[in-house]
Amino acid sequence: MRTAFDDAHEDRQILEERFGDHGAFTPAADGVVEEDRVLAFLQVREALSEIHGEIEEIDSEMGSFEELADGEEPPMMEALPAIFGLTKSMMGLPWIFGEIERSRNRALIEVEMGLGEYIYIYMLAYHDQLVAPTQEANLFGASAANSRVRANLREMIQGQLAAARAAESADEGLVAALAVEVQALDADDRRIPWQDGLPAQIAASFAGHRERLDSTYSAAAAEFELLNSSVEGGGLRIEMN
Repeated sequence: MRTAFDDAHEDRQILEERFGDHGAFTPAADGVVEEDRVLAFLQVREALSEIHGEIEEIDSEMGSFEELADGEEPPMMEALPAIFGLTKSMMGLPWIFGEIERSRNRALIEVEMGLGEYIYIYMLAYHDQLVAPTQEANLFGASAANSRVRANLREMIQGQLAAARAAESADEGLVAALAVEVQALDADDRRIPWQDGLPAQIAASFAGHRERLDSTYSAAAAEFELLNSSVEGGGLRIEMN
């Protein structure tokens, strides 16, 4: 189990050396994601399909167990196998968390994409799923956008606003829209960028790949997709945030 986290940490160091810290990424002034970057993002997402399948299997098992628990008291011969099976699956979760991070970081190195750019594209590509989820997760069910991710995103949009203002022929409408969004992000630390709706030019970045993008989104895995681990005390303590 420890190996997956160690490998992920080594690859994260490589990513940070090449591309800087998460919040260091600055989107294009208009926020548009170029075609080659969408395709690179999809390569990373597809590299995670196997580990997504494993966590979705546990999530489904949890859902079945909850249905069993919410119904009439089940016979012991039915309840005990469900309890033992779920316990075994839950014991394997730490390995799965490490593997999600390791697989993600390795794929990012291969496609030459930093963690900051990945976070930015993730939030835009899966905007609808994050703002108004249609799939429920049984395991934990939290958002992919934790406090650290939201802080990174605020930095990115602030950088985007600065870039838009500094452009030789600044688009006043774009600058105004970005300024409003930055104010909204500053006022609500639980907000994600463009929570009220993506600008048309940004949404258009993903229009040609919508089906492929949707097929690589996993509601069950979303909470863990953007986490980074830290190993302390010689491996006796592993935190993910």
